[in-house]
Amino acid sequence: MKISPFWLATIMAIGLVAVANNAAYAAQEKPTTPTVKAAAESSASMTAKVNLNKADAAQLQTLNGIGEAKAKAIIEYRNKNGKFTDIKQLTQVSGIGEKLLTQNADRLAI
Repeated sequence: MKISPFWLATIMAIGLVAVANNAAYAAQEKPTTPTVKAAAESSASMTAKVNLNKADAAQLQTLNGIGEAKAKAIIEYRNKNGKFTDIKQLTQVSGIGEKLLTQNADRLAI
């Protein structure tokens, strides 16, 4: 099978464009270490244990289903009733039930 000079030139031009694009992509600035570090820290905060007796509102909000209002309720409960002695006590906080406790069981500590 013969390839006409036109198609041969077209194929070669496409190849040159692909090589040039690849070189331009390779020359682009790569993400810096702080970006990678920030992603790792974010991931770690989503898997780190949260101590119910020490956590502030921001730390409590890393738990599944805990927003600003529930975090505030946990802190108020802790201030009023003293330290948690059992993770299951969390269900005594208004708005927190067994389902939420089960979703976060592996991330809770006292």
